[in-house]
Amino acid sequence: MNLRLSLSTTLLAALIASSCATTPRQPTVEDLKFKPVSSKIPDTRQVTLSNGMRVHLLPDRELPLVTVTAMIKVGGIWEPADKIGLAALTGAAMRSGGTRKLSPDELDEALEFSAISVETGIGGDMGSASLSVLTKDLDRGLAYFADVMMYPRFDQGRFDLAKASMLDGIRRENDDPTSAADRELGKLIYEGSPYGRVPTLESVSSITRDDCVSFHARYFAPQSVILGVTGDFEEEDMIARLESVFGGWRASAPEYPEVAPVVEKYEGGIYVADKDLPQSAVRMGHLTLTRFDSDYHAVRVMDSILGGSGFASRMVQKVRAEKGLAYSVWSYSMAGYWEKGQFMAGTETKASTTAEAIGLMIGEIETIREELVTPEELNQAKNSIVNSFVFIFDRPSRILSQRMTLDYYGLYEGYLETYRDRVMAVTAEDVRRAARQRLRPDGLKIVVVGPVKDFDRPMEEFGPVHELVLRDYSAAKGGK
Repeated sequence: MNLRLSLSTTLLAALIASSCATTPRQPTVEDLKFKPVSSKIPDTRQVTLSNGMRVHLLPDRELPLVTVTAMIKVGGIWEPADKIGLAALTGAAMRSGGTRKLSPDELDEALEFSAISVETGIGGDMGSASLSVLTKDLDRGLAYFADVMMYPRFDQGRFDLAKASMLDGIRRENDDPTSAADRELGKLIYEGSPYGRVPTLESVSSITRDDCVSFHARYFAPQSVILGVTGDFEEEDMIARLESVFGGWRASAPEYPEVAPVVEKYEGGIYVADKDLPQSAVRMGHLTLTRFDSDYHAVRVMDSILGGSGFASRMVQKVRAEKGLAYSVWSYSMAGYWEKGQFMAGTETKASTTAEAIGLMIGEIETIREELVTPEELNQAKNSIVNSFVFIFDRPSRILSQRMTLDYYGLYEGYLETYRDRVMAVTAEDVRRAARQRLRPDGLKIVVVGPVKDFDRPMEEFGPVHELVLRDYSAAKGGK
């Protein structure tokens, strides 16, 4: 027994030793190899169809899906002054109203049957259309998409529904005091410009189906469209498909009416809408810069430090963390493209702390104009902006959107590629210089929606006070 045990033990030891000698070494962290990190922003292939339509292509074979988006040079800034709302109504009724070949119900059923999504809309200075379709249904989806863009039916019944929905939205526009304050501030900042116009019951009530048909015919043409395609496709095959569905679309290039320029003036004042509420909605702002401005990147850093970076920003620290006056307080500069954008700041606070909150916010604006930001604030702001920059390129659809936007608004070549370096080059002195040039505390238009009787101090301390009357829609009937 002892001999057998000894032999068995010896054999087992030999087997273990043999196994250890032949078993490959397990990899460690040091053995992992990584591809070099590329910071190059992907580009799109750009082509022009035979009819003049520009196209951006960015294949992505991850899913059997194709997404097509269109940016159309059309918008509310070009609608007649007595038909405000026409652009938005046209955008809504395009998709819902069917096409020359399909009634609204037939189009809805056809899209639903193939799980195809087609959407349209028109904003202030850009129209949009989109298609999402499985690769196997690409031809069908492109046909529907092209017909909606080129030959919308504007069915009378669906037009009436879209118009009624817009009118109902106008009647309810003062239900949310923050939305009302946002709207009124925009009207004040862009007074006299189409950028500050908003639809009314009267303007929308005057719009007819024929107005939409004419508006579409005037501005929808191949030359006014930039098309973007991403997803599961071969580039040459996609170009051929687009030529097939859009190549026959022939229309004269639109002639755009002159848009009244924004009047750059900085006349401060308080605009108070007395409304019985438990708190006040506060919005303040004035005109600011465009994306083409040399100060743009310094202003981005300034925004982050002042009120655009959440809990790290000065306004949040002062108004919320230190004083406990508000849950949300913020500021940012929304740079424009073809026209100056707007600097805005806002909060919602108890009526009894309205003046205190306004004073603290203005105080932070004044401070950042006079004092250099700290190295810690500067580095945190720049790193936050640069680190978040990558997330606008985390999907092919976002890359495509960025490239199309640069094309649509005519931003300079290399805008995206140099963005991070330009941000990181911003100094504390750049921030102060930009703040002094772009922030005008004495030119702030301040809108307050809340109960005047409960305010903690008179609003006159912030400038001339103007009564702001919000329209009462409680008695509005029908179109009026």
